[in-house]
Amino acid sequence: MTAPAPSTLAWWLRQLPLLVLMAIVLLCGGQGLAQKPPKEEKPQVLPPVPDAPGALKLDTARYALISVPLEERGLLSKQVEESLKQLRRVMRKRRVVRVTAWVGGAGDVRRVSSSIREQLADWHIPIPTITVIRVGALSSSAARVGLDVEVEEETALNPNGLLFLAGERVMTSEFRLNLEKDLDAVLSTLDKRLEAEGVAPAAVLAARCFVSLSDNLAGLDQQLKKRYPSANARVMQALRTTPDSFANCELTARAATSPSQPLEARIETLTEGAAPVTTVVRVNSPRIVLTSAQLCFRATDTDLALGFERLQHSLEEQGTRLANAAHLSILAQSPQLGIRAEELGRKLLNTRFDPAIFRQTVEGLPALDSTVSLDAVVAVLD
Repeated sequence: MTAPAPSTLAWWLRQLPLLVLMAIVLLCGGQGLAQKPPKEEKPQVLPPVPDAPGALKLDTARYALISVPLEERGLLSKQVEESLKQLRRVMRKRRVVRVTAWVGGAGDVRRVSSSIREQLADWHIPIPTITVIRVGALSSSAARVGLDVEVEEETALNPNGLLFLAGERVMTSEFRLNLEKDLDAVLSTLDKRLEAEGVAPAAVLAARCFVSLSDNLAGLDQQLKKRYPSANARVMQALRTTPDSFANCELTARAATSPSQPLEARIETLTEGAAPVTTVVRVNSPRIVLTSAQLCFRATDTDLALGFERLQHSLEEQGTRLANAAHLSILAQSPQLGIRAEELGRKLLNTRFDPAIFRQTVEGLPALDSTVSLDAVVAVLD
């Protein structure tokens, strides 16, 4: 084998440092490429869930309710989701204006409103007004939530307007679990008021009853549904335990004849020597407003009055006020709080007559320190 020429060998020896340096650069560069950190991904920021509006308008003639069957599978959050899916299947082109969620049993009642809003927002359905109340029990022991859904229909269904029958309450002199007779007594009184208005039971749109501790809540619920077959009817146990026995019911119905004024009331003296009270309100204004629940916090007169002032502010944004209220719901943590709230609220109500008032003590409200929940149906007269 012939040895390389001295001049050639010397040349390669001179290039050796450069070749070594190039090898090092290539090696380090390859490792740098292999170990290059991945591009940092920016965290995904989800849009905030829209708040429920304080109040919404709808045409009085197109007011209606959708019945959503009770869901009996899963925990509270799952039942809220499944109930909304049932609502979505029957909505068609109706506009949802208010959802009232009655929560019974275990579960975080504070999450219910946000769950409703999140689900509807995902479906691109406008957020309605919302009320959430914890009750003692629903008519099914497996149900954790029941939804009452008020909508604006595609066509006019109430050409003569609506009737709101104020809450009627019967209390027994002794505690008992069988409340069928008590419920029948309340409904018989309300039926007489319907009859005086020329309205048949088939024209009742909504029937809502609260009862004391009962051993047959499902039977009472069927009793109410049988009486008003076309209505969105619901019987609930107001509290988990009660020292007395009672039934307390209210009705909403389709008016048989058009009232002479957009907002009228029937005022009666129910017992000798008692102050007259509003028993029925007739409303046939072109538009009405449904409100979300307005919560009162703590229990001073100032705190309770502030709740009504906030409710008034929501109504003023819709072009009306509490003086035009057809219906007022006062759901409180104690009987005394409900009575005081009603008295304080009268400063903003109609001076000629009260709305149809429904007052009831309930198991709980959806916020810490909340004591009273207020919501209303109000005529737009201006």
